Amino acid sequence: MRVVKELVLALVVATLMAVPVVSAFAAGPGDPDTTVRVTDASFSCGETGTSQILVSIANDPTDPRPLHGVEVHLYYDATKLRVVDADGDPSNGVQIAPEDGLFPLDEQVVVQEVDVATGTGTIIFAVSRKEGASVQDVTDAAIATITWEAVADCAEVTEEMCSEVSVVDALMSDAEGYAITVDTTQSGTVCYEGEELGCITGSVQLQGRYDHSGATVVAEKDGLIVALTATDSAGYFTLENLPPDTYEVYAEMYGYLDALKGSGVLVEGGEECIELGATKLLGGDVAPQDPGPDNAIDISDITYIAFRFRGADMTADVNGDGVVNILDLTMAAANFGRVGPTPWSMTP
Repeated sequence: MRVVKELVLALVVATLMAVPVVSAFAAGPGDPDTTVRVTDASFSCGETGTSQILVSIANDPTDPRPLHGVEVHLYYDATKLRVVDADGDPSNGVQIAPEDGLFPLDEQVVVQEVDVATGTGTIIFAVSRKEGASVQDVTDAAIATITWEAVADCAEVTEEMCSEVSVVDALMSDAEGYAITVDTTQSGTVCYEGEELGCITGSVQLQGRYDHSGATVVAEKDGLIVALTATDSAGYFTLENLPPDTYEVYAEMYGYLDALKGSGVLVEGGEECIELGATKLLGGDVAPQDPGPDNAIDISDITYIAFRFRGADMTADVNGDGVVNILDLTMAAANFGRVGPTPWSMTP
């Protein structure tokens, strides 16, 4: 019985060896060298930067396998980066921009999706040619451009922020729908730095005082306060961390008329501050209004000071020396009829 089994097995082996070997896949053309990569990008926070998805294929001219379609899957850190919608149409979701480096735009069929989930951003981009010849050889052909912007509040970005844009999957196809192996994938890195901020310096002199500290200086844009600071004893101030823009700057102090740099102060990013020079605040505006002095020196201020002359109520103490006396009254009288804000000048 054992001899019979061995004889049968020998016959089967001999038969199989006599049959030609046939691959599970149909015989196809050669194997081209292929690459999919994402370019790096860098930009300043508050601006935008761009990366491109690039494709390369190099065929053996004697046995080519031309390219007819590409699909690429990318991951990025959605806590740092946001994709800017290429077509501006919210109805079709966020889009990246197809490019004509591989196929003409009017001959492309494009499928894409940009999605954000649990801090991970995903981009799927696929492009195929509707008609026309496949591409046999090309180097770094752009199939899409991704426009990035920062997710972070630019005022809080103190160091470079970076995210890898990883190629997690890539697939190529020939015109018959057979896969072409992607030999190499290369991820990109997108980085941005904090916006280059500017500053404004100057000084505020308080009429009738030797100590000029405590005046408030404000940088305002469209009615909103962007930065404020207080003067030191010499009256100097610096408004810092201002995004490049044009601002109105004013100084104020209780008992004094405001001063305004109303023509607008243009701030550009950089280490050198914009110098406003000095201004003088005129004293005497003390009479309470609702909610406070009315930025005008008139009879109500004179009366208010007179009724508190040498008294305990220091709300009429214009020069801050701890007593209401002729010094305070003289300032108010000398500035009678003046209204604020006065121009930013030592001779308002």
